[in-house]
Amino acid sequence: MRLARALSGPAATAIFYFALAAGSVMFARFSGGVAMAWTASAFLAGRLIHLPEQRWSGWLLSCGLASAVATGLFGLGWLSAGPFAVINIAEAAGAAWLWRRISKAFWPYDTLEWIVSYYIGIALMLPLLTGALATGTGWLTQDLPPVENFTYWIIGHSLGLLACLPIFHYVFARLTRGRSFLPSSQQLPLATVVMGSYALLTVLVFTLDMRALLVFPLVYLVVSAAVLPGSITAILPVIMIAIGGGMTISGHGPIAGMDMDFGDRVQFFQLYVGVSVFAAFPITCERTRRIAQLRTMQRRIAALEAGRILP
Repeated sequence: MRLARALSGPAATAIFYFALAAGSVMFARFSGGVAMAWTASAFLAGRLIHLPEQRWSGWLLSCGLASAVATGLFGLGWLSAGPFAVINIAEAAGAAWLWRRISKAFWPYDTLEWIVSYYIGIALMLPLLTGALATGTGWLTQDLPPVENFTYWIIGHSLGLLACLPIFHYVFARLTRGRSFLPSSQQLPLATVVMGSYALLTVLVFTLDMRALLVFPLVYLVVSAAVLPGSITAILPVIMIAIGGGMTISGHGPIAGMDMDFGDRVQFFQLYVGVSVFAAFPITCERTRRIAQLRTMQRRIAALEAGRILP
């Protein structure tokens, strides 16, 4: 429990945020402008969701400093470090704020409304707003081409929030309760079979240069979301990113063989992961809602059998 709390504290969060931000600005700035892949905002937002808003300052300040250092050392330079840090931290805070508001309004009974609000508000409108601010900042400080960098920002940040925020939300939901986000010992045999077979399937698909095969990891993820617990399904997109992304970057697989620039291939892989999560996430939400309702019914039945009624 102590280790779980330490991993979700401001210092550890800032270290992981710096690693994600530095990795993006070092390896995903294929055009020399903004990063074309970005997951740091989803990571910080996943932590802030599970904190009261009056306690956000410690995480915002530490991760803002980490963002500025990453941009200054590896990205667009120190002139742009401060403004881009403010924009990135504002994006993460906005995503967490919106998640908390739509959850308060719609969760768990109106899952359709919650999902639509998540897709439109967090994964679309928020990156559009921060993209406009970042594009203007990049144009003023570095004379970056506005249209090109606005497009890169929107794709990278929108897909990063869409694909990764549910994963980081799950991880921090477990850590803040002092629990491991990995499958329990009872689930370990099932998790080993599922994750092992998914990893093997992903390797096979990204070894062969046949784009039609990309549908199989997506279908596997969707079916898993319908029947398996979240502790297992949350790891499957990570496996897809690690194996599929690594093989795409190294020049293997159906996406690497596409006739387009390297950066565009990487963003197409981001789109593939985003679509996979887009398809599986509503099923996970509905399954979670039904499990919660079932537990409520079981509590009420037990209370009735005991001779008392719960509200």
